[in-house]
Amino acid sequence: MKKPAEHVALAVALLLSVLVIASVLYGYHFQTFSSVVAGESRSYDLSGINSLVKFYVVGSIPSSVQRLFESLGIQLTYIPLEEGLARATKLEDNSVVVINTRDAGLKPLNYYYVLTRLLDKASNYIIVLVNKDPKARDHSVLDAHASVFKVLSQVYGKTYQPVIVCDPSDEALWQPREGEKPGGCRLHPAVVSADAVAYYTRPPGTVIIENLDENNAASVVVFVLKAHLPDSVFTGLAHLLPRDLVPSTSIKEGPSGMVLLGTVGWIASYTRGRVCGEITGYQSFYIRYYYGNFTSATGTLYHVFYAYAVHSGKGYQTTCGRSTINHYPRVFETVIHWKTDAYPGQVLDDWGPKNVGSQRVITYTVSSGIGFSATIEYSTGFTEPNAPYYTWMDLTDPPLGKVRVRHIVERGGWPEGRLNDVLFTVVPSSFGYLDPNKPYGYLPMVVYHSMYMELNTGDSTNVTMAVLLWSNSYSWRLGS
Repeated sequence: MKKPAEHVALAVALLLSVLVIASVLYGYHFQTFSSVVAGESRSYDLSGINSLVKFYVVGSIPSSVQRLFESLGIQLTYIPLEEGLARATKLEDNSVVVINTRDAGLKPLNYYYVLTRLLDKASNYIIVLVNKDPKARDHSVLDAHASVFKVLSQVYGKTYQPVIVCDPSDEALWQPREGEKPGGCRLHPAVVSADAVAYYTRPPGTVIIENLDENNAASVVVFVLKAHLPDSVFTGLAHLLPRDLVPSTSIKEGPSGMVLLGTVGWIASYTRGRVCGEITGYQSFYIRYYYGNFTSATGTLYHVFYAYAVHSGKGYQTTCGRSTINHYPRVFETVIHWKTDAYPGQVLDDWGPKNVGSQRVITYTVSSGIGFSATIEYSTGFTEPNAPYYTWMDLTDPPLGKVRVRHIVERGGWPEGRLNDVLFTVVPSSFGYLDPNKPYGYLPMVVYHSMYMELNTGDSTNVTMAVLLWSNSYSWRLGS
């Protein structure tokens, strides 16, 4: 008799033949997955979303999840499983389709039939499987996900490469082999144990939400929508949301002539007080990957990739014993490692920001040297006299292919107490390309990242990950 883990591995290996989107895991936190958007719970009225995003429920969902949506002012449109109604329903762009994982696992063919027709004409949507019933967390969850994967395969055909939500300990997946693509892998246990899993289409990705309750529902909804729907969707909501939930628009130009592969993130990790263990702050980040290619006069094809990292952090005012402590991000260290030391054919081309400087507004341009470029601008967000600014240092080692940029938040003339609950964001980026004339100069491109943030009090957090980039897809894992 096979062990449960072997069943999962076998099921995933079979599912990979029909999966069609690439994966993003959300909320990595100290070797566990968490959906809590960093910071304390907030109460929002998100009814303004209803004019921008439509929420559909196929079949029924647990009453607890229904109450969460209603408490936020979100309107739900219910679609019965009967085929006639599903065929007549036109799903609008920028829609969210919510499914009860337990029901979809018990009736996968019914959901497959309805979803295939429901999504046939749609182009930009999110499918959310909610799994609030602990008794349903067995292999029927795989049946529910398989039903969704098959739908996406039917709708998109071969547009997207397989989704790979892998167990990080499955090292075999991450060894590049010439002419081969990743095969089956162990499914990450978070997929089965999570309260919800969301699949989205533009850019392709997956969000795993471990905990979904009244304390974080608003933040989770906004973060998921923000990361995976057009920024224009949120224009009318900016006045309802705190600064850390308003979309960032740091790319001023480019990357010219490249296509978006997809986005990893948002990912959040927390800092804790070293005496009382309270949450003192957090970092969150996402990375977007772009692809282009260039053929030389001699006919050599070069694959070019652009990694655009958005790295944010915030600190809180906390109490430990009788002391009140102010926290704010002091140091960001962002690493984009093209691994030239291990794979000589993976060449770091250009990166930014370079050199050393101190500014409130940082602007830089990076170029691949063969026709691709991008201009980035970001700031501390303040214009007042004596306001905080950044000092940055370029610690990059080109022979190793390791882009390493350190930003230090300088308080200026502001006291620490004014920097509690203020979000700071830095945006390093770089180009890398594959040189087929050198060893390992073939697909996939293997990129490593680490995101480190340290508060003014010394509390810190770090997240690492590896990414495999292809010409039309990507997959990734997390480490610590």
